[in-house]
Amino acid sequence: MDIRGRLIPSDQVKVSLGSNERRYPAVTWRCQRCGGLPTRGPCTCGKRCYYCRHCLIFGKLRTCDMLVTDARPLDSVLPSRHEALALTPDQQRIATAIERTIEQQGRLLVHAVCGAGKTPMLFPGIETALRLKKRVLITTPRADVVRELTLHVKRAFLDARIVSLFGGSEERLQLGDITISTTHQLIHYRACFDVVFIDEVDAFPYSTDRTLHRYVKRVMCRSASLILLSATPSFRNKRLPTVRLMRRYHGFPLPVPQLHFSYTPVHLIEWLHSHADKPRLVFVPTVAVLALWQERLEQAGLTAETVHAADPDRIVKVERFRTTATILLTTTILERGVTFSNVQVAVVDADVSFTAAALIQISGRVGRDAAFPSGEVIFFANDRSNALYEAIADIQRANREGFR
Repeated sequence: MDIRGRLIPSDQVKVSLGSNERRYPAVTWRCQRCGGLPTRGPCTCGKRCYYCRHCLIFGKLRTCDMLVTDARPLDSVLPSRHEALALTPDQQRIATAIERTIEQQGRLLVHAVCGAGKTPMLFPGIETALRLKKRVLITTPRADVVRELTLHVKRAFLDARIVSLFGGSEERLQLGDITISTTHQLIHYRACFDVVFIDEVDAFPYSTDRTLHRYVKRVMCRSASLILLSATPSFRNKRLPTVRLMRRYHGFPLPVPQLHFSYTPVHLIEWLHSHADKPRLVFVPTVAVLALWQERLEQAGLTAETVHAADPDRIVKVERFRTTATILLTTTILERGVTFSNVQVAVVDADVSFTAAALIQISGRVGRDAAFPSGEVIFFANDRSNALYEAIADIQRANREGFR
């Protein structure tokens, strides 16, 4: 069992590491795995130990437990070349900035619109990092995005050692020359990556959970490069050196959402019928109303599936939706990081709890495929909200900048 660059509970280590073993108290005034503040309570050791409630999902840690690592250096990174790319001049400009940031061990924000083709822009930088013997991490808050990125990266780097980490992954605790991981899975790793890409840096829960920021910071080597990618970056991230790309890779503008106020279910049903030959993605504000909208559509003779973060069949449903002209009711779990060809998008109760960033990301699901570069986005709302107008204004501003 190789645990170099990782810190795991001693009861999970099944082999002797001899003189290379380093042991640390699992819980002191903070949990040494997640950084959370511990709570005191009865313990199986007979004492009242402190234990961490914040990372119980990864196993209970107490004052009497130990964390173990292997002190030996990591294996050398092997160079790997990506498959041939056809980048636009704008994409090449961003790729060059990323390469320069990696060579200079710097920081960079890539502010690019949805559908700009951010993933292939990373590949020259990843190739440069591997050539320089730097270990690469691509991390993102969403498991669905990890799966999608893994497919793209494996197709581009055919001979690289690539590891994909998310809840339920078969490669748990492994480490590749290129590692693609959710931010949660980084809890086990320490100071083992020389280049870190954070995709969808503004996505929930990373945007609101400072613990996940701590995970990312701890996996970075002392002189690591950090590249953030987002279509809707926060004010805090905009303070970094920034490169912007406000035009999609296929050269067509972003679809601008339509507003429909004072709507009823009949209006949504009519809209769904008007796109009967295309896949239709309908976003709702909460999991609780998914079943309600599914029932309403069924009463109108329309068949729809539902999907949300806790749905055990989510992956199967999403893959089925990719190949059929059906209706999928979803929460914001599919607001980013996924591509559906020729999809049409509606948001119901768009004025209720959607942020401007979420509405921008949702709108960005439409027109991503070069074969179908346009489509319809419609916001159904019963009241006006700042988020609605901010999202539309931001999309229109991006189109003006991208085509001036």
